[in-house]
Order: sequence, then structure tokens, then C-alpha cells
Amino acid sequence: MKESQRIRSLFTKQYNDDPWLGVNFVDKLKQISPEQAAHKFSPRTNSIWEILNHIISWREMVLQGIPQNSYSSPSHNFFLPIIDPSEKEWAKTLDHLGKSQQSWLEYLSALDESVFDENFGGTNFTYYELILGVLHHDIYHLGQISLLARLTTEIT
Repeated sequence: MKESQRIRSLFTKQYNDDPWLGVNFVDKLKQISPEQAAHKFSPRTNSIWEILNHIISWREMVLQGIPQNSYSSPSHNFFLPIIDPSEKEWAKTLDHLGKSQQSWLEYLSALDESVFDENFGGTNFTYYELILGVLHHDIYHLGQISLLARLTTEIT
């Protein structure tokens, strides 16, 4: 199996299959209401929804930046307030996550693995590290979402 296929498998498992860590995005997010997703424990913390938008935006930023060999992070780091915490908007966010997933799977399916060892832009990390970094970033924040979901279940 090619390495890009292995990575694609990890993205798939983490999104809606059976990952090693036992939780995936689709199953976890199905359990979360818009009210839970929008809940903030304090003005200085992020809600589940804000974290999910952050994940989606970084997935898109990196994927769009790969052909240009660069990207830049906005000062808000994609943590923006939720303006309309409705069921309709929550469904749109979940759909947006699904579209970002499909974009990554398509990219990985067509990936020329010769780029893996090349440094990305002017950085000291490779394309391989960048791509796995997106996966690790997703998993890190899925852990936060899981914890916040458990906590918001107790108060909403």
C-alpha cells in the first residue's frame, strides 16, 4: 500500500470509521445539539462550534496552500464567534466539514508522493509532516470537542 493511501485511510477512520482512539467526528458530532455546540463556558474559551470551524478552516487553508507552497494564518486563527446558533446553521457546518473531508480524500488519492520529502515553503517541515499535521490537528481538537460535549451534556 502506498503511504498516501495509508494516510487517506487514517483521515477516513478519524472522520467516520473506526479509528484506533475509538471516537470519530461523525459519531461524536451527531450527539451534539446546536445549543451544546454554541455553549461557551466563559468569554475566553472556545465553543465546540468555534473549534469545529477552526478545524474546517485550517483543513481548507492548508489544502489551498499546498499548490502555492505557502499559506498564512489570520490573526484570529479561525476562532470566530457563532452568530446564528440555529439547527440550520449547525447542519451547514457539519456539511462543510464533510466537504472538507471529501476534498482531502480527493487530494490524497491523486497525490504524487515525491513531494513528501520536500520542505513546505520556507519552513523546516516537509509536505509529509504538513499533511500528517492536519490529521494530528484534527485529532487534538476532536479530543477537546469530546470533553466539551461531555461537560455541556451536564449543563444544557
